[in-house]
Amino acid sequence: MSQSELKPEEKVNLAIGMTDACVRICADAIRDLNPDLKEEELMERVRERIGFGKRRQRGARDWRLVVEHSAELHEIFAPD
Repeated sequence: MSQSELKPEEKVNLAIGMTDACVRICADAIRDLNPDLKEEELMERVRERIGFGKRRQRGARDWRLVVEHSAELHEIFAPD
């Protein structure tokens, strides 16, 4: 079955399932490195790690915008 054949609620359920799997994998990796970590601290570290990934993606996207518009930026900021 292709993605276009899925009903909207099936797409949402699939996305939720994939997100849950990613969070569990992230938590397992942190737990492997810190076996004595309490649950609250584990969840905080998972949030930090996921947040870092989002910031990194956003930074890459912002950098591409700078590169795409570098000529215009040079004209604006370059000294005469």
